[in-house]
Amino acid sequence: MDKPEAVIVGGGVIGASIAFHLAELGFTEVLLLERSHLAAGSTGRSVGMIETVYPTDVNVDLAAFSYREFARFEALTGRTADFHPRRYLETVHAPEHRRFLEAAVDKGRRHGLHMNILEPDAIQQAFPELRTDDVAAGLLAEEAGFCDPHSVAVGYAEAAQERGARVRTKAAVDRVLVKDGRVVGVSVGPETIPTPVVVNAAGPWCNDLNRGLGFELPVDRWQRQIFVTTPHPDIPADRPMYIDVTGRFYFRQELDGGFILGLVEDVAAKDVMNPETDWDFKTKAVEAAVHRVPRLAETQIARGWSGIVTFTPDQLPVLGPVPQAEGFYLANGMSGYGVMISPAVGRAVAEMIVHGESRTVRVGSLSAARFGRKERAQPAGLWLTK
Repeated sequence: MDKPEAVIVGGGVIGASIAFHLAELGFTEVLLLERSHLAAGSTGRSVGMIETVYPTDVNVDLAAFSYREFARFEALTGRTADFHPRRYLETVHAPEHRRFLEAAVDKGRRHGLHMNILEPDAIQQAFPELRTDDVAAGLLAEEAGFCDPHSVAVGYAEAAQERGARVRTKAAVDRVLVKDGRVVGVSVGPETIPTPVVVNAAGPWCNDLNRGLGFELPVDRWQRQIFVTTPHPDIPADRPMYIDVTGRFYFRQELDGGFILGLVEDVAAKDVMNPETDWDFKTKAVEAAVHRVPRLAETQIARGWSGIVTFTPDQLPVLGPVPQAEGFYLANGMSGYGVMISPAVGRAVAEMIVHGESRTVRVGSLSAARFGRKERAQPAGLWLTK
């Protein structure tokens, strides 16, 4: 493969999914380049939650397609995603926020998904250990679960290789080469790799490539702290994954029943390559967990880690070509949902390259051009901001 038809920069779930879906569409002369090892960045530090509850149609489209692909991942790729179905529960504190849940249920049902609004007593039936005296309403969705993000990235990459793609690790792309407004290759140290198509799937490093073409995306890089409890012997390991939408707190259980806890605070990432665990933050996460599930006070923190997420102003990804260089495609700004929407992002970007448009999932609204408009971007992601 002296001149690949496409070079994908970034070996996380997004880049690996794009490589696989390109190969599935017969576009097999593909080279995936990763600066470190597969899943070395945000992917390898994700908690692997997969859910389908969102306030916008485009997000539901991405999530619904992705959930269905995760459910058949092994049949599709011949590899395991270590996917485990679980129900998904989210709650709000204030009665006036109930409308957000109702709107999400309406959108989900129109996409063929199964979800319902729950009153506090019904929430306790679904999750008996959950405190509900300060909860106004909940939403319970059936199409959800969790995976092993590392297995997903490696699975997609290996399946792509079986179909003709190549994967190179320890190969950091310095810049994208452009001539007469068109992509002509990439440079990897002293090496030049000619190609007419480059996909930026570089996660937190996306603007390192974009700046070389004269633009930047409005992407903030936030650090996230994750902690894992020991199992509680009296809490079954199959409780729903949970998000406190108002409190910006979430958890899911490991297969042994231990709880993976996350509390969202927008703290700028200091070290993107090796984010350090903030053990002082553990107190806040534990307080949130014990408030919502009092019996977790009887467990201990077994381990923790830190990761990086990239957020756009509207909490939606940036997908597709750009006017700065023909043949340059973006797959950036996943806003904390990269793993869970990676199948759909891979399919959409692959179809853009092969067919000139995404046919399976309609993502025309996710181009970078939206950030040049005068109207203020409205958050379309999970967390309540007002």
